Amino acid sequence: MTVRTSTGERRPPDPARTPRRDEATARTAIGRAHGRHRTLLIATCVALVLAAIGDEATGYDGPGPFVDLAFAALVALVWWRFLPPLVIAMCAFFVFGGFADSAFASHLVEPGQVLDFTAGWLQMLGFVAAAVLVTLAARSARHARRASR
Repeated sequence: MTVRTSTGERRPPDPARTPRRDEATARTAIGRAHGRHRTLLIATCVALVLAAIGDEATGYDGPGPFVDLAFAALVALVWWRFLPPLVIAMCAFFVFGGFADSAFASHLVEPGQVLDFTAGWLQMLGFVAAAVLVTLAARSARHARRASR
């Protein structure tokens, strides 16, 4: 028995016939990634945004928050094999610079000023998390490529 529909009535799309979005048609890195790799890319972006928030909350007048947000946008949008090493280098540069500056390092060990203490640790932990997460994302992408071959 067949059910007829009127000419104005639409049927819901059949999930078995709906074409999947091919990774070649996706334009962003997060759009092309799947599963664990996508999750790690999103987590890397969140870690970089948190580092930017921590950098801006201390009131430091420099380009740091803009650089952090630019790298988060690059991670989200650009599918490039050399991007993870650049993110790791940027994170290492900012962590080393933070610990090398005695004024900033004193905020990390003296919780007297709660905002500076919290923002400083948020920034440092955001950079460390971003470096670890982008490394894991690169490894998961490499394993996924090997498995698909």
